[in-house]
Amino acid sequence: MATALLDDKKDQMTISRLTMWLLPILAGVLLGGCVMKKPPVTAAYVVVFKTPQWRFADTGYIRKGDGVAELEVFEAGQRILRLQIESLVCMEGEGCLAKSAFNAKYLSAAYPDDLFYHLLRGEAIMERRNLVHTDEGFEQQVGGIVYRVTAEQIYFRDLEHGILIKFKRLQ
Repeated sequence: MATALLDDKKDQMTISRLTMWLLPILAGVLLGGCVMKKPPVTAAYVVVFKTPQWRFADTGYIRKGDGVAELEVFEAGQRILRLQIESLVCMEGEGCLAKSAFNAKYLSAAYPDDLFYHLLRGEAIMERRNLVHTDEGFEQQVGGIVYRVTAEQIYFRDLEHGILIKFKRLQ
């Protein structure tokens, strides 16, 4: 009987020690996963598209999160475009395309794969080529492309391919 009590105490001590070590580790893993993720940033814009495939000027939202960019465009309160870019470009009602296939179909096959992703995020394009910082943001001119980003607007114009994409922030 005394040996059984000693074995129970040893088991309780072992469980207690395991709990003392495992509980903080599990808590760190569970809570750390939640803390490290940033919520997506959403902003409203007037969205202007003039490309061979799209022609519209409507209200929209751009959402930016870790590794993802999303564009939603509304006309008279109805969503006319929902596009999400991660490893693929997915459009509601159209399915998903590789970034290069999206560019070839909707923009220009000559563009780098991540060009539209960087446009939505207001980041430098084309490996930061000809990047000039301004008081309001930055500008790039590469060939016939003019690209400007300020706090109020993202502007992309490609004269060679007849493309204008503009996002003007709504207040």
